[in-house]
Amino acid sequence: MSFLVRLIESWTEGLLRIAIGIGLVWIGAVEGAGYGLFLEVVGAIFIAAGVAEIWLMEVAVHGRPRRRSRKVIPSPLVTCEVPVFYATTEGQTRRIAERLVTIFRDKGFTSRPIDVDTSDAGCVDWRSVRGALVGASLHAHRHQRAAKTFVREHAADLNGRPSAFFSVSLSMASKNAAEREAAARIAREFAARGGWHPDETMCLGGRLAYTEYSFLTRFIMKRIARHEGAPIDTSRNYEFTNWDDVARLAENVAGRIAADTAHKVA
Repeated sequence: MSFLVRLIESWTEGLLRIAIGIGLVWIGAVEGAGYGLFLEVVGAIFIAAGVAEIWLMEVAVHGRPRRRSRKVIPSPLVTCEVPVFYATTEGQTRRIAERLVTIFRDKGFTSRPIDVDTSDAGCVDWRSVRGALVGASLHAHRHQRAAKTFVREHAADLNGRPSAFFSVSLSMASKNAAEREAAARIAREFAARGGWHPDETMCLGGRLAYTEYSFLTRFIMKRIARHEGAPIDTSRNYEFTNWDDVARLAENVAGRIAADTAHKVA
């Protein structure tokens, strides 16, 4: 993705976060103490995040070095039959990707987890890929930008073989059916907007990692959890991932790879 596109996206996201933050602060002020205070805190975080997004990109613009003519050493190609690409914020999507890789290896495939935010994601030798999975986590109704960019740039590669998308979120552990349905809808739209048509889209529960959060994040997550009826004991973590579903996803992809191989041989 060009630097100009990243600049526009950063400004757009930054201004959107600031607008949402101002709205939350205003609503919080109207609500008053209690829940109103919570909204004001969340609004302030959104505003700070928006300002930081714009500021960091401006720093990158002004500090960006001019291109010089020099020899570029290409990165070595990454070869494997079933790469599991992922984007993660707090680590649970990476754990799921690693479990999938273990299952594929047990089935005799060469497989490895690949963070889409690293150079390895752009160095995959797609000629050796028989099937692929992409995973991303959902935060504030959005998946990571790096995952969105990866899917858009490699939609043709993904569409050319058996593939699956898995979305990880705490929404899937919510007792509110509307929250779960919204998460599933966002997951389906994520792939479609990037031009990708995965054979399967699976939504998985994430993890409440209270002991790993900063004080402010823990404060916010506890109040969201209380509102959703989730555990609020911040002295421990809670995992909501259904590992049987993870295994089933791997089984389904492996089956499609076998069928695709048989079809090509025939």
